[in-house]
Amino acid sequence: MAGGKETPRQKMIGMMYLVLTALLALNVSKEIIAAFVTINDKLESSGVIIDNATGNVYGTFESKRAAILTDPKADTKVIDLWQGKADTLNSHTKKIIHYILSESNDMITKVEGVDWVNKDKIDQDGNITELRPLMEIQAMDNYDVPTEMFIGGNPMKPKERGLAILTKMNEYRNSIAELMGNYISGSKVYTFTAPDDISGLADALKTANPEDTSRIANYYRSMTLPAMISVKDAGKSKDVPWPSAMFDHAPIVAAAAMFTALKLDVLNSESTAAEFMLSKVDAPTFNFNKIEALPFARTGYINAGDSLNLHVMIAAWDSTEVAPLKYGINELNPDNWKQTTGTIKLDSGSPGNYVVSGAIGVKEKGEINFKPWEFNYTVGKPSGTVSLPQMNVLYRGYSNQVEGAASGFPNYSLSNGGNVTLSKSAKGYIASPGAGREATINIAGVAEDGSSSNLGSFKFRVQDLPKPSISLGRITDGSSATSAQIRASRQLFAGYPPEIPLEAVFGVISWEVSVSGAPRPEKGTGSNLTGAALRIMANATSGNMITIVTNYREPSGKVKRQNAVYTVK
Repeated sequence: MAGGKETPRQKMIGMMYLVLTALLALNVSKEIIAAFVTINDKLESSGVIIDNATGNVYGTFESKRAAILTDPKADTKVIDLWQGKADTLNSHTKKIIHYILSESNDMITKVEGVDWVNKDKIDQDGNITELRPLMEIQAMDNYDVPTEMFIGGNPMKPKERGLAILTKMNEYRNSIAELMGNYISGSKVYTFTAPDDISGLADALKTANPEDTSRIANYYRSMTLPAMISVKDAGKSKDVPWPSAMFDHAPIVAAAAMFTALKLDVLNSESTAAEFMLSKVDAPTFNFNKIEALPFARTGYINAGDSLNLHVMIAAWDSTEVAPLKYGINELNPDNWKQTTGTIKLDSGSPGNYVVSGAIGVKEKGEINFKPWEFNYTVGKPSGTVSLPQMNVLYRGYSNQVEGAASGFPNYSLSNGGNVTLSKSAKGYIASPGAGREATINIAGVAEDGSSSNLGSFKFRVQDLPKPSISLGRITDGSSATSAQIRASRQLFAGYPPEIPLEAVFGVISWEVSVSGAPRPEKGTGSNLTGAALRIMANATSGNMITIVTNYREPSGKVKRQNAVYTVK
C-alpha cells in the first residue's frame, strides 16, 4: 500500500509487509518458515501500539466535548457529527478485523483440527480481536490448505473466497473514505462517492471539500490493494491476481502472517481516519495524561442506618503541569480565599462539617481560566478501603499481595466477594483469582471484641500473567551481539524487565536453538545450553539470526512457550 506522507512506524510496517510478500514467493526452508512466526509477533506488537494510539484519539473527542460544554451557549452539532462518524469508523473496523481473523482461523483450524480463536479476545459484540500464537501450530509448513481454500488449481483464476478478501478490504476502504467526505458544514454540502479504483479518484473528489481532498486521496490510495501483482516465474516477471501472490503455495504460518499484516493495515488506516475526524472539531482540549475513576459524595461520613448518594465520574488531569488554586474553608467570599498549587491541606483539628470552596486554573488556548469547585467533608471516623500496592489488576497463577485499611478499627479482615481465594501472609493477604475476568474482595473492620462491620466490596480486573522475556545470558530478546558475547552466554533466563514490577519467578525447562545457515537446530532441557548448541552459535557469522524457542514454567506450574531472536553483529 502506498500514498501520503508516512510516519517512521508506518514505513517500518510497510517494509515488514514487503519482506513478508517477497518471502512468500520463495521455496523457504523450515528455518525461514519459523521466522514467519517472529514476523507475525512483531506485526501484532505494532498493532497493539497503533490500537492504543487510536484509542487515545477517540478519547480526545470527549476532551473536546468537555471544553465545548464549558460554554452554556455551546452548539454541540459539530462534535455530535464527527464523534458519531468516529463511532461508526470504530464499528466498521471491528467488523473487518473480525472477518480477517475469521478467515485466518478457518484456515488454521482446517490444518490443526482445533479452533484457533483466543476465547479471551472476543469483544462484547462477538467480534474476534486476536488468535492463538502461531508458535503453537504443529504443521507450520503446510501449504496445501491456504492454496486450496483461496486459490484452487489455477492461480490465474483464484477461488471466490480468495477474491472476497480483496473485495472486503475495498468495501471497508470505500465506506470509511465516504465517512470522511460526506457531511454538511454550515450551508455547504460536501459529498464523496468512492470510485471502483484509483482511476476514478480525481473525478470523485470534485464534490468533496477542497480542504479534505488531499487527506481523503491519501487514505484511499493507502488502503487500495492491487488487483494484480508482478511476480518472478522462472526468471521472468508476470502479473498474477493478488490472492495468488499472497496465498498460492504459501506455508500456513506465512499465510496467517499475511492476514495479520492486513489487520495491521486496517488498524493503521483507522488511526488515520480517526485523526482526520478529530481535526474537524474546532475546540480547545484540556491537556491531560492521566485518567481514573473519581467517586464523590456530599460528605465522607455518615451514621449507621443513614444513606448516602455516591457519584462516580471520570477524572482527567495533566501530571506534568501544576494548576494554580484558590480556596477557602467555610469561606464563601472569594476575596478572602488563599492561593496555592498542588495539594490543599484540609483542617482536621476538630470534629464537624466543613465546606471547601475554590477555583482551579485550567489552560485553554494558552490562557488560564478559573473553574469553580466545592468539596464537603466531615471530620470523624472514615470508612475502610482496599489497596493493591503492586498493580491495579489481579494476575492468575501469581501471589498477588493485597493490603487493606480500616481506620477506626484495631484490625481488618478481607474475604472472597467472588472469583478469588484469599490467604493470610506476613505482609497482609495473598489473592489468587479464578478463571473469570473480574474478582471482588470484601473488607470488614474488626473491633477489639472480635465483632466486625462490613466496610464495602472492591472489584479488580483479572488477567493472565504477561509473558516473560527470554535472555541469552545478558543479551535480551531482539538485541544484537558480537560473536564473542554470544560465545560467552551459556544460560537462558526468563523474566520481566525492570519496568514490570511483578516478582514472578519463571523457570526454563527446555529449549531449541536454530541458527540461520546451520543444518539443523539443537535441543536440550533445563536453562543451560549444551556444547552442541554453543558450537552452532559460535559458528554464526555477522548478520546471522539466532532463534531460541523455550518452554518455561510459570509460578503456578503451568508450562508455556516463548521465542526470542538475536542477531550476530
